[in-house]
Amino acid sequence: MFFKKRLSISLKPTKTFFSMLLVAISIIFIWRGVWNLLDEFLLPENFVASNVLGILVGILILYLPDKDIKELV
Repeated sequence: MFFKKRLSISLKPTKTFFSMLLVAISIIFIWRGVWNLLDEFLLPENFVASNVLGILVGILILYLPDKDIKELV
């Protein structure tokens, strides 16, 4: 005789949900702060050069851990 297993879906928010939400909000605040600091201090008088330099530094940071450019292209 086969018994059907009932799947129960709880609609109550869990502790994990709130901790993940807090982490997501924290990441957004950190990103916003870094973005504003870069706008203020990374070549503030030259918008294009500031953005190009930011892109190059970002690519360098992504390249450094495994020294593989294939994933970035």
